[in-house]
Amino acid sequence: MKIEVSSLSFSGDAKLLAVGSTPGSVDLWDVENHKKVRTFEGGSSVSLTMDGRLLAKSGKGIEIYDLASGQLIMKIERPAKMTDNTIQRLEIDPTATFLDVTANGEDDLVYDVSSGKLLATLTDTKHASFSRDGTLLIGGNSKHLIVWRTKDWSKVSDFPNGHGYVTAIATFPEKDLVVVGSSEMARLLRLSSGEELARVGTDYTHFAAFNENGTLIFTYSEDFSVWDSSGKRYCSKPDIANGTMAISPNGQWLAAGIVKGANSINVWNLQTALATCGVASDEKSQ
Repeated sequence: MKIEVSSLSFSGDAKLLAVGSTPGSVDLWDVENHKKVRTFEGGSSVSLTMDGRLLAKSGKGIEIYDLASGQLIMKIERPAKMTDNTIQRLEIDPTATFLDVTANGEDDLVYDVSSGKLLATLTDTKHASFSRDGTLLIGGNSKHLIVWRTKDWSKVSDFPNGHGYVTAIATFPEKDLVVVGSSEMARLLRLSSGEELARVGTDYTHFAAFNENGTLIFTYSEDFSVWDSSGKRYCSKPDIANGTMAISPNGQWLAAGIVKGANSINVWNLQTALATCGVASDEKSQ
């Protein structure tokens, strides 16, 4: 069976990186020291809490581990009718309160991290992404772009969407911006209205992210590209990853699964990479 990196997640301080691989193992790395800390069997989708204390991974259901001890502290059983659907993505919010689960053929589900209780089924929502303060969750499908309020799981907004099924979403509510990646393209939209501001990628979108202050956008579709927040492209590089990528929350590292590299990854200093891309110093993450 082909082994491939399928999920990446940094801790908030960028010291830890969880690497999920198909057909099912999770490696935890000390990034600065290039040292593997431990391996968890099973699971191809991963999410670390910002404080680096907990790891959520797919496996037999969803498992949450204490990283200091490596012990399983909770197992979340998915609804019986959904257990045959492959989990595509996990994301724990910045406060380590909520876990959003994206699975093939399902609306996203949100669980309470501390109890494992199912809190919400987000209708017409996939690949949802939390705002940096954890108060909003933004996702959608081929017809909707929806903003949910995490306080009570009510809808803040629901705008029309299109251009293929959703594959990746990145949000920066502080600047009223969202990138919606799909099977056909990546679009930069006004979050408050759904207005399209620019196209920031063509073809299937594997990855989308903002930098720490929302001045830069990163996408991986036909290639890896860096854009400014108006949709101007600085540079693009083909074939630098298998499509699975992550940027550390503090803007220090860019990680990517290696093309035909099994469960190996490349990690770049993001600021050094941006300098080669011609990005002005005042637009870098600080």
